[in-house]
Amino acid sequence: MSGATAADYAWLGDYDGYSGDSGFCVTFVHDLSPEEAFRRIGVTPAERAGDPFGPSLDRPIAACAAIGGTVLVETGGYAGTLAEVTRRLSEGTVTAAVHRGLDPQFVYAADGQLVTGFEPDAPYLRWGRHPDRLLAHMRELGMPTGEDELHDQQDDDGRNDGHDESDESTDAGADDPVIAAVALAERATGVRVTAAHLARPALVGSAAHLY
Repeated sequence: MSGATAADYAWLGDYDGYSGDSGFCVTFVHDLSPEEAFRRIGVTPAERAGDPFGPSLDRPIAACAAIGGTVLVETGGYAGTLAEVTRRLSEGTVTAAVHRGLDPQFVYAADGQLVTGFEPDAPYLRWGRHPDRLLAHMRELGMPTGEDELHDQQDDDGRNDGHDESDESTDAGADDPVIAAVALAERATGVRVTAAHLARPALVGSAAHLY
């Protein structure tokens, strides 16, 4: 597994659609091509476009080639966290999806089985066949994995409101639990995505049938 940090994904906060009210979902799929990822979930590519969400599609989803696999990106959707989608994508491999919205979630699956899942703002409440599988990585990323740690972190945040601005470059993205969950998705799957990957032409289709 990689040693990705929240700072590695701080750029995602400026990505179109990330902060929108309609929600945002990114799904990391190890060792699959964009074409195979779409095939597994029954998405027909509509066209290739530099802007994944330019075409007028119902619940658009983009499949972008990344280091080590494919990343699926949705604005206004959460298909990557759905049980059946997770099962199909993770057959014979591993996947991790992160949804930002009214019901944020992180889900990690392997070989068609949900391994662990949690809400990024409450990572101490986990579910799945092996809910503590990623515990060491979660702690390295500064996630509160127990309620006592959450309270300690909140106390620290209150004491550190006047932190040194010179430290911004080292903890970029650390205040956003969803960004930290995206870094965890890279660690869990070995798939790395950058802003450059998402700026390239991507396969685009509709995920409407998955809901």
